[in-house]
Amino acid sequence: MDTKQGPHPGNERIPVEIVGCEEKDSPTQKVISTARELYCTNLHQCKADQKSSEKAYERAVRLYRKKKKLFEWTENNYRLYRNFDICLDNQLTTGNASLTANVKTYSTLSTALYTTLKQVVAGITDLKTKVSALRDQASNLDNYKNDQANATQWSLLTGKSMDNCKPENEGHHHRERPEACKDADLIYLDLIHVPKKVLVFDVDSLLQSAQDTVGIQTFTNIDILTTQQTALSAASTALVTQVTTALKARTADLVTTQADLVTAVQECTSAGVDRYNKTSICDGAHHTVEFLCCPDCKCVRPWEKDPHHPVLVDCECRICHICECVKNTYPPEERPEEDCGCK
Repeated sequence: MDTKQGPHPGNERIPVEIVGCEEKDSPTQKVISTARELYCTNLHQCKADQKSSEKAYERAVRLYRKKKKLFEWTENNYRLYRNFDICLDNQLTTGNASLTANVKTYSTLSTALYTTLKQVVAGITDLKTKVSALRDQASNLDNYKNDQANATQWSLLTGKSMDNCKPENEGHHHRERPEACKDADLIYLDLIHVPKKVLVFDVDSLLQSAQDTVGIQTFTNIDILTTQQTALSAASTALVTQVTTALKARTADLVTTQADLVTAVQECTSAGVDRYNKTSICDGAHHTVEFLCCPDCKCVRPWEKDPHHPVLVDCECRICHICECVKNTYPPEERPEEDCGCK
């Protein structure tokens, strides 16, 4: 075997210079060589296992990252539908219930208002009939006043003479008249002109305004809100159903992607632990082969100095030191019950 050995492929380490290592043709060397061949073969297998575990870990990491992105996207999509369901769906349902009740109230009020307006129109129509009769009576009063045959009665009633006719007794209108009769001619003229020139036109305006109001109230067609509200409720129910169905689907997707992510995390962790384990085994195999290439315990005392002194005492002490290091690695409650044998 070559007396110089560099770094083992796949394990970055400082090159080890093996100088003066000579293999002897002895039974011990033959046992060492046989063991070395076994560990060399094992080392090649360990290297292959290490590379395989590294690739498996890389694949697990890539898969985990993809699963994580898919989960985050699915979770965000689920949140959108969840918030949509919590806010809009409930607002639509509650709002439609309130609007339905309000529209019913509006329709009742509209019907009552229409009935009242029709009663007002009927009352104004009746008033117009009476105003027309009053106008006819005012015309009769006007004709009576303009009739020359009634000049004397006019003079007696008002204390004034007609322009085209003077009564025989011209001085009777100079008599003192009661206070209530001083403006009798003006009152008489009001009884003629107010019905003919005021009330007739005002009652026509009042009747036209009432009929226009009825027309406006009818044109608003409050009842159509009932149809529109029914259509809105149906559309809202369909939207709520669609959102609820989508939310259930997104919830199922979220559960599935979460389970996939958990599996990916477990596989990635297992692959990482396996990679570390395979690396540790390969490193141990490398050190074993490295030692068997030129075994030197460095604790065996040479026989030349004192051939009657034990040569393996120092090796025992070194092994005992290793035992103490191992014991100190574990906390007292986790140490094995059996001692390692060091004293």
